[in-house]
Amino acid sequence: MTNHRTSRRAVLKGLGVALALPWLESAWAKDPAVAAAPSAPTKPVRFASLFMGNGVNPGGWGATGNGKDMVLKPALTPLESVKEHLLVLQGLYNPNALHGEQHVGAVPNVLSCARVKPTASDIEVATSFDQILAQRLGQHTSLPSLVLGIEPPDTGVLSGFSKIYCGHISWSSPTTPVPRENNPRSLYDRLVGDPRGSRIARSVLDLVADDAKRLTPDLSSWDRHRVNDYLTAVREVEQRLAQAERKPLEPVRGPTVDKLIAAPDPVPPVDIAAHMKLMLDLLAIAFATDQTRVATFMFNNDLSKMDFSFLKPGNNSLNNLHTQSHSGGEDYTLVNRFHVQCFADFLNRLKSFPEGDGTVLDNSCVTFCSSLMNGGAHDRSQMPVLLAGRAGGGLKTGRTLNFEMKGTDLEEPLNRRRRLSNLYLGLLDHYGIHQPAFGDSVGRLDGL
Repeated sequence: MTNHRTSRRAVLKGLGVALALPWLESAWAKDPAVAAAPSAPTKPVRFASLFMGNGVNPGGWGATGNGKDMVLKPALTPLESVKEHLLVLQGLYNPNALHGEQHVGAVPNVLSCARVKPTASDIEVATSFDQILAQRLGQHTSLPSLVLGIEPPDTGVLSGFSKIYCGHISWSSPTTPVPRENNPRSLYDRLVGDPRGSRIARSVLDLVADDAKRLTPDLSSWDRHRVNDYLTAVREVEQRLAQAERKPLEPVRGPTVDKLIAAPDPVPPVDIAAHMKLMLDLLAIAFATDQTRVATFMFNNDLSKMDFSFLKPGNNSLNNLHTQSHSGGEDYTLVNRFHVQCFADFLNRLKSFPEGDGTVLDNSCVTFCSSLMNGGAHDRSQMPVLLAGRAGGGLKTGRTLNFEMKGTDLEEPLNRRRRLSNLYLGLLDHYGIHQPAFGDSVGRLDGL
């Protein structure tokens, strides 16, 4: 029987590695199982959630209008090139984030909308949206999900809550946060099929070169260009990895990969911007090659003290993310815009991978959020939430949806429609998972 994954995507093999390729029309047309199929192939639909800690400067956040008339506020201007793929969701909030410590009680439930248990030891929240998807979609891919980040989880206790909560938005069960992969090299090795670090060549392309030569004659002219562009992208990632590690990109005849990278708690690249871009580029490649269809990425933990002074050399006020979130103003909008730029670059990367009659971005749904609106005021009455991609065609993008607060009663019917859980319940339908409720939802989000 032809495997569902390999029937749609070619795989280049070499000594100890398997490098999946993007969607190839030639490979699809030549598959006997496809030729006998009565209908067109079902494209994979993916989900990713990107999280930024410590909230935003509300003065620079948001948008007005729809389509070409959509006007983005200062923090969102990097999304200008992809605003036709964007949904700006204004006014959504998570009722259960209002209980407990302002930061710790609002982070681990951004993907579950459950109440966080106030504890310093036996942590508990709920299985997150991404892991519910992974249980269903993960059976089709080599990696059920990817849970990625930049910083290691924090430790300690704040107002009776374990600060471990601040470093996890992905939960495989109510009591089990999914460990994050923070090291680009480790992530890369997982994607090329070498999780044990056993190969001796630094470039996976060297190992699959012979297989690539055998594949090329069977491809259409369009697919040859597609494969060449993809392999070029892989090589660029390898070169940046080598630069980040300060090691040459030449074959290594001695130590294996696990000797070249510290594990399981590696030191990330010093350059924060390069680290974030590299992780997101690898995630884009993982989506394009159908290695996984579900992922989360935390730019930073909540309460993070990450240094963003590189955005404004000489301005020491940017050397502590949490402190800057309380200072607010244009400098914090600058920090917000940097994260949004990373988000925009990721979306454009997905958009650059053709797939069927569209792109990988068309067949994805990518959310971007923080647990607080006004970071300095710890405002949990609404959240900054963006959504991009059409989830295979089911979502109408290029719009702003405003779910503003009505009066002061959060249980008033028009306010209950603002619940974040309503968004997730509606999104489940686009992944073939139909259920009556999710978390504290009261229905599917209006207008989605």
